[in-house]
Amino acid sequence: MASLLVLGAGYLGAALAEAALDEGDQVTLADNWYATERDQLLPLERRGARVENADIRERDAMRRLLSDGHDRVYLLAAQASRPLAFADPDYTEQTNLVGPRVVAEELGAGAGTALVFASSLRVYGPAPAGDVGPDHGYGSQGDLAHLSKLYAEMLLRMHAAQAGFDLAILRLGIAYGPSPVEHSRPESQTVVDKFRRLAASGSPLPLDRGGEATIGVVHVSDAARILRAAPTERGISVANVAAESTTVAAVAAMAEGREPAAGPACRFVTPFDYRHRLADYLG
Repeated sequence: MASLLVLGAGYLGAALAEAALDEGDQVTLADNWYATERDQLLPLERRGARVENADIRERDAMRRLLSDGHDRVYLLAAQASRPLAFADPDYTEQTNLVGPRVVAEELGAGAGTALVFASSLRVYGPAPAGDVGPDHGYGSQGDLAHLSKLYAEMLLRMHAAQAGFDLAILRLGIAYGPSPVEHSRPESQTVVDKFRRLAASGSPLPLDRGGEATIGVVHVSDAARILRAAPTERGISVANVAAESTTVAAVAAMAEGREPAAGPACRFVTPFDYRHRLADYLG
């Protein structure tokens, strides 16, 4: 049994907590309730999860939570929505830049608890090609939500190297599937579940630039399982979490019951095994 602190109790954090509780772990979930409603955590709380009101930007709150002696800390709290990054850049910067620094500094000042950071495949830029592994360089960015992932990755690596705590950076693809916490706001919904809902209602599926963009996708339960097991090695590690590489147009085709017309421009290389396939979910 492990003691886990999950910073960010949203879609992914709640799925991680559910998986951890299933395995008998002790789980503390912390959030500032910017995007998630506190009541959405009640089922997990009834199962034994501890739920805290905390903001990763607030040093006293992080110091209090990190002093509890957890085995692993998961930094999932972030403003991840591209539309919201344009609508509220100040909150995005404060949460995605200041927050990771506060967490890293408090971890470094403590017992050196292992940290798992949820990054994004978008760090590779909008149009990577070929086989894309963790040694692939960073690409250009078009919004603060994704640009901040580059800064947070480098910041956390710096602090982990200086303070000596283990750090696993997991670059996640677009997650889909049911979770104990799901967001109804359109700007918080990712393309897979959005297209699935639109296709079910007979609505048209919007394709930006014909849907040619390559994306990596992962079922949220697979992502939660992989997160729970991290870090799998000592020191600093980086890995992609993407069960499949596809295009936005291919997601639309599968949602509408058509055969995808073309394949992706790149393949995200990943060391993990996955139990869920996109075609099964959309089919």
